[in-house]
Amino acid sequence: MKGQLHTFIDPISNTFHKELPNNSQEFLFLKMLHGMTSLPIDTIMYNYKQYITMPSSHVISIDTIPKKDRNKVKHIIVKNIPFMLKQINYLQQLNIYYSDCLQWLYYQGKLFLIDFDIASYGVDYLDSNYSLLYNFLTAFNIDCSIISDSIRYLDLFRDGLSLNTEEEQITYNILNDPSMVKNYIYYSTNKRHIQISTKNIHIYTDLGNMVITDHILNPEITKEWELIRVV
Repeated sequence: MKGQLHTFIDPISNTFHKELPNNSQEFLFLKMLHGMTSLPIDTIMYNYKQYITMPSSHVISIDTIPKKDRNKVKHIIVKNIPFMLKQINYLQQLNIYYSDCLQWLYYQGKLFLIDFDIASYGVDYLDSNYSLLYNFLTAFNIDCSIISDSIRYLDLFRDGLSLNTEEEQITYNILNDPSMVKNYIYYSTNKRHIQISTKNIHIYTDLGNMVITDHILNPEITKEWELIRVV
């Protein structure tokens, strides 16, 4: 959050207010992202200035939680990883790059991404929002292999990159389907064989299973097979 912006909390409505500078795209980005979530966001005029409004609650970030206290909120973050990934996925689709350390509002048991002060259009694949999420989770000592491994395997089967070991080469040769477009990857810590009718690449790992697909799976399927969409 930019230090020069005026903020205040309305104790009656328990609402947080943040000044919105002229020509800022922050409210637009927030509405675009949280149009698919339950976070109430609006704007008001106060003292001839426009303010973004949202619920007042705790913010979980590396800026707000000291290292010595991060284990206290770790369980909240772990529980919310699927919902956080959903927001990161949507940012990628919207071509919005957050461009800062991630700030999450803890509201009604969920973590909502906020503070788009310096966000901008244009996602750099090599420096994407996934990298920011990876850095955030790492700072809270949370295993990020679900993200790093998924992206690595998706890259592997998209264009054959990252064939660093003989094992990867064998995996690629056995499982690759040249006729299939590789767009999305799902992860499950459940190690049972995932059986879905749509064309897919099913990868077994020590920690769980990954499934690469050409289109987004039906929510009922992801629930049945305990799949989390990573990318």
